[in-house]
Amino acid sequence: MEGPAEARGEAYGRATDTQIKCGVERYQSFLAAKGCTWDAVVRASSLLAGRLEEACPEQYRELNSVAKGAGVDLADVLLINGRSEILNAAGIDIEAEDRKHLDDGCTAAVAMPERTAEGRLIHGQNWDWRPECEDTTVILVVRRSDGPDLMTYVEAGGLARAGFNEAGIAITGNNLQTTEETWAKPGIPLSVIRRLALEAETYPAALQAVASSPRTVSNNMIISCARDGGEAFDLETTPQEIFWLAPDNGLLVHANHFVSPAAQAKVVDAGLLNGMDSLYRDRRVRARLEQAQDKITQSDFEDAFSDTFGHPAAVLRSPVSRSRKQSISATVATILMDAEARMMRVCQSPYKNSEYATYTL
Repeated sequence: MEGPAEARGEAYGRATDTQIKCGVERYQSFLAAKGCTWDAVVRASSLLAGRLEEACPEQYRELNSVAKGAGVDLADVLLINGRSEILNAAGIDIEAEDRKHLDDGCTAAVAMPERTAEGRLIHGQNWDWRPECEDTTVILVVRRSDGPDLMTYVEAGGLARAGFNEAGIAITGNNLQTTEETWAKPGIPLSVIRRLALEAETYPAALQAVASSPRTVSNNMIISCARDGGEAFDLETTPQEIFWLAPDNGLLVHANHFVSPAAQAKVVDAGLLNGMDSLYRDRRVRARLEQAQDKITQSDFEDAFSDTFGHPAAVLRSPVSRSRKQSISATVATILMDAEARMMRVCQSPYKNSEYATYTL
């Protein structure tokens, strides 16, 4: 997509209208099954839209145009982009036990250039969420006249999930949960925060985009830069604070629990209490990459992200019920990025498929 925000948004919406409508219908069914009314979603979307228009007017206009192009309401598109935020607000209509299972998981990793066979930074992730979302994802390419072009793997209608830009900056996100999430003052959607990082022309600006964005929910984001020898930091964000981690022995790995000592001392890690498997997913991916013969390759990432220890609550998740509440999640995709080579490789539904598709920016 190219042109100003309105033009590219409308073109995006038209091109993916079928996937957007399918995604919205599935979320509506999912929420209805959990006892959440659509009226509650619309009310939460309205609050989120007001904050977004105030804080990020260009991205707000783009999302408005996506909705117009797809022939849906803005509330529908905001649900796709701000799922975590909206479910947090609309969650008053969902039993507390069910709210534990609403958010995605994910395991992400970065290998710095000095640890890789080709001397280029590798940044990858398993995205874990509802298995039916495998039919509603797209590779979005944005050609910009006022900043770097970018590529992102994302649910249709979303602005960004895992992606990179032509300045060599890449980002992935992992769910975190604390007791700090509040709707007292809504922030902007996580997909917009990631998009702001990908629109940055420099690595400091990308880090600052995440740090300065108002947030409603907690989330972990790894932001890397493949240029000039490479750099990477992990930002464990809450609505109020940011904790950070740097690569250790050339590796940075993160699942769904707080790792930084400062965060562990300060926050109540609700996500870990609800999903202890995060502990070994993090450790096992790191251990597998550490064991790589000679230097790390993308094949080593593929192998690490295919680990099935603890099935079904593994690094590679299969769509099997995990609780009396019938919570089901799966690894929707494995995404591997070589931002210096402007390349993304995606294996859709890796629990049943091993073929990777390659995309270049």
